[in-house]
Amino acid sequence: MAALTEGEFFLLKKYNALLETVEEAFEFLSEENHNASTPVKRQIVLGSHEAIGKIAEAHVSLVTLFENNEIALQAISQFSALLDELEQIGHFEQNTIPEKEALQTYIKPAYENWKNQMQHHILPHIAH
Repeated sequence: MAALTEGEFFLLKKYNALLETVEEAFEFLSEENHNASTPVKRQIVLGSHEAIGKIAEAHVSLVTLFENNEIALQAISQFSALLDELEQIGHFEQNTIPEKEALQTYIKPAYENWKNQMQHHILPHIAH
C-alpha cells in the first residue's frame, strides 16, 4: 500500500475502533452480567448491529486500499461468513439476544480471529 492520505489514515483508525467495539460487545454479551438489565443488553446488541454495518460499509473502501494485498482482501471477504453465522444464531433478529453459549463457543472466537487478521494489516499503518 502506498502512503496513506489523511482521510485513509482516519478511515483505518475509525475502522479499527469499530473492530474493538464489536469485540467488546461480544465480550459483554457472552459474560455473566447479572447486574445488566435486558434493555441494556438489547442496546448493546443494537449497537453491535450498527458497528457491524459500518464495518461492512468500510470494506468497500478497504478493498481499494488493499487492492495489491491478496491476504488482506481474503480477510475482508471472510467477514461475510461471520455475518452468516450471526444471522444463524439470531443476532440480527428484532426480539432476541444472542445465545450466550453460541457467542462464547463460536462467534466470539471466530470474530476475534478474523479481527486479529484484519488488524495485522491495519495496525502497521495507524500505529505510531
